[in-house]
Amino acid sequence: MSNYLRFLIVFILGIFFSCKVPEINELTLVIPPESSESRTASSMVKEVQFRPLSGEQGLIPFEVDRIDFADEFFAVGDFTFSQSVFVFEKATGKALEIPLKKGEGPLEVLAVNDFWIDANVIYALDGIGRKIIPISFSAGIFQQLDPIRLEIPIRRFAKTKMGFVGLTGGGQENALAFLDESGKLISSHLPNSIEFLMSPPNPFHKLKAENEVQIFFHTSFSPEILRVDNGFPEPFKKMVYEGKLVEKPVNTDFVLDINGFNQFRESLRNQPSQFTGFEITNNDFILVYFIQNSPRLALSSKGVGSSLRIENLKNDLSFDNQPFPKVVGVHESRFVALVNTDQVNRDDPAFTESDLGKAMKAHPEAQVFLLEFDLN
Repeated sequence: MSNYLRFLIVFILGIFFSCKVPEINELTLVIPPESSESRTASSMVKEVQFRPLSGEQGLIPFEVDRIDFADEFFAVGDFTFSQSVFVFEKATGKALEIPLKKGEGPLEVLAVNDFWIDANVIYALDGIGRKIIPISFSAGIFQQLDPIRLEIPIRRFAKTKMGFVGLTGGGQENALAFLDESGKLISSHLPNSIEFLMSPPNPFHKLKAENEVQIFFHTSFSPEILRVDNGFPEPFKKMVYEGKLVEKPVNTDFVLDINGFNQFRESLRNQPSQFTGFEITNNDFILVYFIQNSPRLALSSKGVGSSLRIENLKNDLSFDNQPFPKVVGVHESRFVALVNTDQVNRDDPAFTESDLGKAMKAHPEAQVFLLEFDLN
């Protein structure tokens, strides 16, 4: 074999493998290896910023399940306690009042179970009332638009180019449903089973990639993340743990009660499952998962990171009862959480000289702070 032919073969193989490796990486989400060391939250993040939120009583949330951003404002959803959505001016952190009232009227909501921002419109989901209330923002003014009646009940959702996609509720045959802009059912997917008895707080996420917004869906027990913004479920990423793909649950034929749920969860104890918290940017992700019934926090930045046992974490960022700040959204490339000063442990020796301690001293009137950070 001539030297030229050998060079040509090596060159072609080099191009082949250099092209294949990024493709594999793009289709997988690698859970970082576990570390046994103890870490402080501040050692794992950088460029931390605390922004005080201000406003009248009733316009400030004290718990948070989701945060999302528009160009001029951001919204905070509390689906557990107040079951409401709160809005703030992006530049100042000042609370803004929106025309959304609690009640049983046609323009009111029984409870806000989820919300989604698309362009300058907030879509508030009233899962019990089976409707979506759009609230538009233009020239500094919010305006409530006509309610969208839903053909089937949904408990979490996202706005897509052609309508909506939602995690169903109320005994529906399938768990994932696509609806048009008038709330009519287009198609449904993923047979309902014990796997969907518990859903993560935010099963739908948006990822801005170049000039498009991708929307993807994950559950608490499936290691497969699906893209759903094109009107049908399509593969987005699979999870890898210790060099192997995490397997999907095979046996989901359990009775739909708490005993069946515990049996189902026990059958998955030796592999990562129960993904209770997940947020992702273009390069980084944060994942809370369980293995052998023990919680782990995984932090990955540009493909490098580690997983830590919850008991090995010291939260010296928000100083509350969370082992790590409760991240419930992203702002561009940064992760976002909310800090309620009533829940802060001010007796912690590290609190006074911390970024949060200094921010609270500079803004003694603020009861809530927006926390943003990047991963190291």
